[in-house]
Amino acid sequence: GGGDPVKPVNSVKYPKWFEMPAVRDDDGNGQDDTDKNVYYAFHTFKMNGKVYRNYTVCFDAAKHCPLWVAAPRHSCYVGSSGRTDSYDTDPNIPAAGQYASKKTGGNCNKGHMLGSAERTCCTEANKQVFYFTNIAPQLSAGFNTGGGGWNLLEEHIDKMVPTDTLYEVVGTFYGDFTDGYGKKAGIHNIQFGGLASVAFPTMFYYCVLRTKETIPGRSVAQCDAAQLQCVAFCRSHVDGLKGQKPTKKEMMSVADLEKITGFTYFPNVPNAPKNEFNPSDWGL
Repeated sequence: GGGDPVKPVNSVKYPKWFEMPAVRDDDGNGQDDTDKNVYYAFHTFKMNGKVYRNYTVCFDAAKHCPLWVAAPRHSCYVGSSGRTDSYDTDPNIPAAGQYASKKTGGNCNKGHMLGSAERTCCTEANKQVFYFTNIAPQLSAGFNTGGGGWNLLEEHIDKMVPTDTLYEVVGTFYGDFTDGYGKKAGIHNIQFGGLASVAFPTMFYYCVLRTKETIPGRSVAQCDAAQLQCVAFCRSHVDGLKGQKPTKKEMMSVADLEKITGFTYFPNVPNAPKNEFNPSDWGL
Protein backbone atom coordinates (compact mmCIF):
# COMPACT_ATOMS: atom_id res chain seq x y z
CA GLY A 1 0.00 0.00 0.00
CA GLY A 2 0.99 3.61 0.54
CA GLY A 3 0.77 6.68 -1.65
CA ASP A 4 3.11 8.10 -4.23
CA PRO A 5 6.70 8.55 -3.08
CA VAL A 6 7.62 12.11 -2.22
CA LYS A 7 9.20 13.86 -5.17
CA PRO A 8 12.44 15.76 -4.49
CA VAL A 9 12.10 19.53 -4.19
CA ASN A 10 14.48 20.09 -7.11
CA SER A 11 12.54 17.74 -9.40
CA VAL A 12 12.98 18.33 -13.11
CA LYS A 13 9.64 19.42 -14.58
CA TYR A 14 9.30 17.56 -17.86
CA PRO A 15 7.10 19.55 -20.21
CA LYS A 16 4.02 17.95 -21.75
CA TRP A 17 5.08 18.98 -25.23
CA PHE A 18 3.40 17.01 -28.00
CA GLU A 19 6.65 15.75 -29.57
CA MET A 20 7.96 14.35 -26.27
CA PRO A 21 8.32 10.59 -25.90
CA ALA A 22 7.61 9.19 -22.45
CA VAL A 23 10.43 10.08 -20.06
CA ARG A 24 11.43 7.43 -17.55
CA ASP A 25 12.51 9.72 -14.71
CA ASP A 26 9.97 9.62 -11.89
CA ASP A 27 12.35 11.10 -9.31
CA GLY A 28 13.14 14.03 -11.61
CA ASN A 29 16.92 13.89 -11.28
CA GLY A 30 17.65 14.05 -15.02
CA GLN A 31 18.67 10.37 -15.19
CA ASP A 32 16.64 7.47 -16.52
CA ASP A 33 15.14 5.40 -13.69
CA THR A 34 16.15 2.07 -15.25
CA ASP A 35 19.47 2.97 -16.91
CA LYS A 36 21.72 5.42 -15.07
CA ASN A 37 23.80 5.94 -18.22
CA VAL A 38 20.81 7.66 -19.87
CA TYR A 39 20.16 11.37 -19.31
CA TYR A 40 17.47 13.82 -20.35
CA ALA A 41 17.72 17.55 -21.08
CA PHE A 42 15.55 20.12 -22.76
CA HIS A 43 16.73 23.36 -24.32
CA THR A 44 14.96 26.68 -24.72
CA PHE A 45 16.06 30.03 -26.14
CA LYS A 46 14.92 33.64 -26.06
CA MET A 47 13.94 35.55 -29.18
CA ASN A 48 12.24 38.94 -29.32
CA GLY A 49 11.60 38.79 -25.58
CA LYS A 50 9.83 35.42 -25.73
CA VAL A 51 11.04 31.99 -24.62
CA TYR A 52 10.79 29.23 -27.24
CA ARG A 53 11.45 25.54 -26.83
CA ASN A 54 14.22 24.20 -29.02
CA TYR A 55 14.51 20.46 -28.46
CA THR A 56 14.60 17.70 -25.85
CA VAL A 57 17.32 15.05 -25.90
CA CYS A 58 17.62 11.57 -24.43
CA PHE A 59 21.35 10.82 -24.32
CA ASP A 60 23.21 7.59 -23.58
CA ALA A 61 26.54 8.40 -21.89
CA ALA A 62 27.78 4.80 -22.26
CA LYS A 63 27.19 4.84 -26.03
CA HIS A 64 28.23 8.54 -26.20
CA CYS A 65 25.26 9.13 -28.51
CA PRO A 66 21.72 10.50 -28.44
CA LEU A 67 18.96 7.91 -28.32
CA TRP A 68 16.38 10.44 -29.50
CA VAL A 69 15.91 14.15 -30.03
CA ALA A 70 12.35 15.49 -29.97
CA ALA A 71 11.51 18.84 -31.52
CA PRO A 72 8.75 20.89 -33.12
CA ARG A 73 9.16 21.99 -36.74
CA HIS A 74 7.59 25.33 -37.64
CA SER A 75 8.39 28.30 -39.85
CA CYS A 76 9.09 30.45 -36.77
CA TYR A 77 12.34 28.49 -36.26
CA VAL A 78 13.72 29.31 -39.72
CA GLY A 79 15.40 32.65 -40.38
CA SER A 80 18.70 34.18 -41.39
CA SER A 81 21.06 33.52 -38.46
CA GLY A 82 23.12 31.08 -40.52
CA ARG A 83 25.19 28.16 -39.30
CA THR A 84 27.26 28.79 -36.16
CA ASP A 85 29.38 25.60 -36.21
CA SER A 86 29.82 26.16 -32.46
CA TYR A 87 30.34 22.51 -31.49
CA ASP A 88 30.36 22.17 -27.70
CA THR A 89 29.32 19.99 -24.78
CA ASP A 90 25.71 20.15 -23.66
CA PRO A 91 25.70 22.10 -20.36
CA ASN A 92 22.61 20.25 -19.11
CA ILE A 93 24.14 16.75 -19.28
CA PRO A 94 27.36 15.53 -17.57
CA ALA A 95 30.30 16.19 -19.87
CA ALA A 96 32.05 12.91 -19.05
CA GLY A 97 29.82 10.88 -21.41
CA GLN A 98 29.91 13.34 -24.30
CA TYR A 99 32.40 13.60 -27.15
CA ALA A 100 35.73 15.07 -26.18
CA SER A 101 36.32 16.96 -29.43
CA LYS A 102 35.03 17.69 -32.94
CA LYS A 103 37.14 14.85 -34.37
CA THR A 104 35.43 12.28 -36.53
CA GLY A 105 36.36 8.68 -37.35
CA GLY A 106 35.04 5.32 -38.47
CA ASN A 107 34.26 6.70 -41.96
CA CYS A 108 31.65 8.92 -40.30
CA ASN A 109 31.03 12.62 -40.00
CA LYS A 110 28.98 14.55 -37.44
CA GLY A 111 25.30 13.86 -38.05
CA HIS A 112 22.91 16.32 -36.46
CA MET A 113 19.67 14.81 -35.24
CA LEU A 114 17.93 18.21 -35.36
CA GLY A 115 19.59 19.92 -38.31
CA SER A 116 21.29 23.29 -38.33
CA ALA A 117 19.08 24.49 -41.21
CA GLU A 118 16.01 23.78 -39.06
CA ARG A 119 17.10 26.30 -36.41
CA THR A 120 18.23 29.52 -38.07
CA CYS A 121 15.81 31.95 -36.40
CA CYS A 122 18.53 33.27 -34.07
CA THR A 123 22.13 32.53 -33.08
CA GLU A 124 21.22 31.04 -29.69
CA ALA A 125 18.86 28.48 -31.21
CA ASN A 126 21.46 27.46 -33.79
CA LYS A 127 24.26 27.15 -31.22
CA GLN A 128 22.20 24.65 -29.23
CA VAL A 129 21.89 22.23 -32.16
CA PHE A 130 25.70 22.03 -32.17
CA TYR A 131 25.76 20.52 -28.68
CA PHE A 132 27.42 17.10 -28.85
CA THR A 133 24.27 15.48 -27.42
CA ASN A 134 22.44 16.35 -30.68
CA ILE A 135 25.08 14.64 -32.83
CA ALA A 136 25.57 10.99 -33.79
CA PRO A 137 28.19 9.46 -36.10
CA GLN A 138 26.78 9.07 -39.61
CA LEU A 139 28.54 7.47 -42.55
CA SER A 140 29.85 10.28 -44.70
CA ALA A 141 30.06 8.65 -48.14
CA GLY A 142 26.52 7.48 -48.81
CA PHE A 143 24.36 8.34 -45.80
CA ASN A 144 24.78 11.85 -44.38
CA THR A 145 26.10 13.88 -47.32
CA GLY A 146 24.28 15.18 -50.40
CA GLY A 147 22.36 12.38 -52.09
CA GLY A 148 23.01 10.05 -49.16
CA GLY A 149 20.25 7.83 -47.83
CA TRP A 150 19.63 9.89 -44.69
CA ASN A 151 20.10 13.20 -46.47
CA LEU A 152 17.34 12.32 -48.93
CA LEU A 153 15.00 11.32 -46.09
CA GLU A 154 15.73 14.61 -44.31
CA GLU A 155 14.80 16.51 -47.47
CA HIS A 156 11.54 14.58 -47.73
CA ILE A 157 10.62 15.35 -44.12
CA ASP A 158 11.35 19.03 -44.78
CA LYS A 159 8.61 18.98 -47.44
CA MET A 160 6.15 17.47 -44.95
CA VAL A 161 6.23 20.39 -42.49
CA PRO A 162 2.71 21.88 -42.56
CA THR A 163 1.70 25.50 -42.07
CA ASP A 164 1.13 24.85 -38.36
CA THR A 165 3.52 22.36 -36.68
CA LEU A 166 5.16 19.01 -37.37
CA TYR A 167 6.12 17.15 -34.20
CA GLU A 168 9.17 14.94 -34.73
CA VAL A 169 11.39 12.51 -32.90
CA VAL A 170 14.71 11.74 -34.59
CA GLY A 171 16.31 8.66 -33.14
CA THR A 172 19.05 6.04 -33.25
CA PHE A 173 19.00 2.29 -32.69
CA TYR A 174 21.89 -0.05 -31.83
CA GLY A 175 20.56 -3.59 -32.23
CA ASP A 176 19.93 -5.99 -35.08
CA PHE A 177 17.72 -4.34 -37.67
CA THR A 178 17.00 -5.00 -41.34
CA ASP A 179 15.15 -2.21 -43.14
CA GLY A 180 12.53 -2.41 -45.88
CA TYR A 181 15.27 -2.40 -48.52
CA GLY A 182 16.91 -5.48 -47.01
CA LYS A 183 19.84 -3.43 -45.68
CA LYS A 184 21.50 -4.20 -42.36
CA ALA A 185 24.40 -2.64 -40.45
CA GLY A 186 26.73 -4.58 -38.19
CA ILE A 187 26.85 -3.83 -34.46
CA HIS A 188 30.23 -2.38 -33.52
CA ASN A 189 32.05 0.55 -31.91
CA ILE A 190 34.17 3.19 -33.61
CA GLN A 191 36.66 5.87 -32.68
CA PHE A 192 34.79 9.17 -32.90
CA GLY A 193 34.64 12.57 -31.27
CA GLY A 194 38.00 12.10 -29.60
CA LEU A 195 36.81 8.93 -27.85
CA ALA A 196 38.10 5.42 -28.43
CA SER A 197 34.80 3.51 -28.24
CA VAL A 198 31.59 5.13 -29.49
CA ALA A 199 28.58 2.98 -30.40
CA PHE A 200 27.79 2.84 -34.11
CA PRO A 201 24.04 3.30 -34.70
CA THR A 202 22.65 0.47 -36.82
CA MET A 203 19.50 2.42 -37.76
CA PHE A 204 18.23 6.00 -37.76
CA TYR A 205 14.55 6.93 -37.75
CA TYR A 206 12.09 9.77 -37.94
CA CYS A 207 8.86 9.44 -35.95
CA VAL A 208 6.51 12.26 -36.97
CA LEU A 209 3.01 13.53 -36.21
CA ARG A 210 0.87 16.32 -37.70
CA THR A 211 -2.73 17.25 -38.37
CA LYS A 212 -4.13 16.21 -41.73
CA GLU A 213 -5.14 19.81 -42.30
CA THR A 214 -4.68 22.97 -40.26
CA ILE A 215 -7.49 23.43 -37.74
CA PRO A 216 -7.30 27.00 -36.37
CA GLY A 217 -7.28 27.21 -32.60
CA ARG A 218 -7.16 23.45 -32.04
CA SER A 219 -4.09 21.62 -30.73
CA VAL A 220 -3.24 18.05 -31.67
CA ALA A 221 -4.28 17.00 -28.14
CA GLN A 222 -7.82 18.14 -28.98
CA CYS A 223 -8.00 16.34 -32.32
CA ASP A 224 -9.58 12.97 -32.89
CA ALA A 225 -7.70 10.17 -34.63
CA ALA A 226 -9.28 10.93 -38.02
CA GLN A 227 -7.78 14.44 -37.92
CA LEU A 228 -4.24 13.23 -37.18
CA GLN A 229 -1.53 11.30 -39.00
CA CYS A 230 1.67 9.81 -37.64
CA VAL A 231 4.28 7.43 -39.00
CA ALA A 232 7.87 6.26 -38.65
CA PHE A 233 10.55 6.25 -41.36
CA CYS A 234 13.45 3.84 -40.65
CA ARG A 235 16.69 3.46 -42.62
CA SER A 236 19.56 1.16 -41.81
CA HIS A 237 22.84 3.00 -41.26
CA VAL A 238 24.60 1.92 -44.45
CA ASP A 239 26.14 3.57 -47.51
CA GLY A 240 24.09 1.34 -49.81
CA LEU A 241 21.06 3.66 -49.95
CA LYS A 242 22.85 6.53 -51.70
CA GLY A 243 20.47 8.03 -54.25
CA GLN A 244 17.49 6.07 -52.88
CA LYS A 245 14.63 8.51 -52.40
CA PRO A 246 12.15 7.63 -49.63
CA THR A 247 9.48 5.07 -50.45
CA LYS A 248 6.82 3.25 -48.45
CA LYS A 249 9.35 0.42 -47.95
CA GLU A 250 10.93 2.31 -45.04
CA MET A 251 7.65 3.32 -43.42
CA MET A 252 6.12 1.59 -40.42
CA SER A 253 3.49 2.39 -37.85
CA VAL A 254 4.57 4.25 -34.73
CA ALA A 255 3.36 1.26 -32.69
CA ASP A 256 5.74 -1.03 -34.59
CA LEU A 257 8.65 1.36 -33.99
CA GLU A 258 7.79 1.33 -30.28
CA LYS A 259 8.19 -2.46 -30.27
CA ILE A 260 11.69 -2.12 -31.76
CA THR A 261 13.05 0.73 -29.60
CA GLY A 262 11.14 0.28 -26.35
CA PHE A 263 10.18 3.96 -26.25
CA THR A 264 6.63 5.34 -26.11
CA TYR A 265 6.04 8.11 -28.64
CA PHE A 266 3.47 10.92 -28.49
CA PRO A 267 2.07 10.04 -25.04
CA ASN A 268 0.75 13.61 -24.77
CA VAL A 269 -1.40 13.21 -27.90
CA PRO A 270 -4.10 10.80 -26.68
CA ASN A 271 -5.70 10.13 -30.07
CA ALA A 272 -2.51 9.72 -32.12
CA PRO A 273 -3.29 6.87 -34.59
CA LYS A 274 -0.13 4.95 -33.79
CA ASN A 275 -1.32 1.64 -35.21
CA GLU A 276 -1.89 2.83 -38.77
CA PHE A 277 -0.52 5.06 -41.51
CA ASN A 278 -1.26 5.95 -45.10
CA PRO A 279 1.81 6.47 -47.32
CA SER A 280 -0.04 9.00 -49.49
CA ASP A 281 -0.53 11.22 -46.42
CA TRP A 282 3.26 11.54 -46.42
CA GLY A 283 3.81 12.18 -50.09
CA LEU A 284 4.58 8.56 -51.02
